[in-house]
Amino acid sequence: MKKILVLMILLLMGRAEAAGWSPEIRIGILSGVEQVTLKVSAPCIMIDKAKNETITKVPAERKFIVKVPNMDFDSIEIRPEKIPLKDLKTTIDEHEYFGGVRLNKADGKLTVVNLVPIEEYLRGVLPEEMSPSYPLEALKAQAVAARSFALKNRDKHRMDGFDLCATTHCQVYMGDKLFETTDKAITDTRGEILTYKDKLIETSFHADSGGMTENVADVWGRNLPYLAAVKEIIQLGESWTVKFTAKDFSSRFGENFGEVKAIKLSKLKIGTAASDRTVSGRVRTAQIVGSKRTLTLEGTELRRKFSLPSTLFDMELKDKEIIFTGYGRGHGVGMAQKGAKSYALDGWSYKKILEHYYCDTKLKKLY
Repeated sequence: MKKILVLMILLLMGRAEAAGWSPEIRIGILSGVEQVTLKVSAPCIMIDKAKNETITKVPAERKFIVKVPNMDFDSIEIRPEKIPLKDLKTTIDEHEYFGGVRLNKADGKLTVVNLVPIEEYLRGVLPEEMSPSYPLEALKAQAVAARSFALKNRDKHRMDGFDLCATTHCQVYMGDKLFETTDKAITDTRGEILTYKDKLIETSFHADSGGMTENVADVWGRNLPYLAAVKEIIQLGESWTVKFTAKDFSSRFGENFGEVKAIKLSKLKIGTAASDRTVSGRVRTAQIVGSKRTLTLEGTELRRKFSLPSTLFDMELKDKEIIFTGYGRGHGVGMAQKGAKSYALDGWSYKKILEHYYCDTKLKKLY
């Protein structure tokens, strides 16, 4: 299916540049609602998706409410009558988005989906995933990563009736967001994606590596050669500390655990592996000794259970407290956004930044 998609895109490339065309993507905005208020910026048509027939015309700049009891169709779309989809703006419950909208009805509820070209979608993603104040080359690297992620994962929510959601589960998307810096980063990299052996890659990214990124296999258990651990040439190293009382800490493991008596974990050295640490120094496993039993927990489980910024940490029992001290923020896989900022300030191009974080990949212009 993805090969067919790429072929179709390539066949359309000739007219794509002139028309400003880019692939369309469906973003889930709301689900489980009984009504939605809409407004379009230009005249549109409402289409019954089951029959692909026009139901009615929708006038511009006039609010209207769609309620489940009054909706006679399982799925409708609202698209511009004359202008390109990229030039339409649709207001959904007082929030403006580029493109049109689809409404899917099931079990007495509505799912509201934004129909938007990829390049306009990125205008609502980039300012949420990376600060518009970052250097342009860092923003361009993020634009390529976000575009690649969207195209690679465009069927992630297929069972829900759309491609991607608008949250951190996919990419944060806030619709019509206008910033000169992020818009320029998107325009300057228009249609560019990252590939490995001519296939789209998973462009994972995170806030701060803490000094070294992580092998994807040590986080999600699958081996992707281009998502390998790499040392930061520009060291970051802003530390964080999280504390819990021994009583609170112990309570997270249930009554059968008892009271925490000791923590068994080797000392953190960034970029140094150990039996209980990965090659980057992140916690692979730690032993938690309780008065009733001893637990061996993965670093990712500890991070989740105690809401830690990362798995690049030390932990100790001291004065009836459990103290986590660590570095970095996020899962550590792929591009570190804070690292990208530092490299850009040091004169690196976005291409060099991407080459650093996504090993042996190639930048390609898809449209």
